[in-house]
Amino acid sequence: MITLLGWDAGPNSKARHRMANHPNKHIREAIEYAQERGWTFTKATGRAHIFGTLWCSQSNREGCRFRVYSTPRNPEDHARRARRAVDSCPH
Repeated sequence: MITLLGWDAGPNSKARHRMANHPNKHIREAIEYAQERGWTFTKATGRAHIFGTLWCSQSNREGCRFRVYSTPRNPEDHARRARRAVDSCPH
């Protein structure tokens, strides 16, 4: 069974989202960096200020999360903070 962006994409289910397609390449690369390390990405609804949320492998209250903004003031710094959150996760 494959988990894609937080949604179950098994043979009997429909994947609701495709890969994270953030308009900024630095943030898009940071999301891919997190997914390569076992984090999942859930895309926010269309009317949210955030683009989505990155969740560590322990996706409950004790787990780590990082909110990815749609239009951060400094996209490169926001991507750097996302990578730092992934690297400093104790789970």
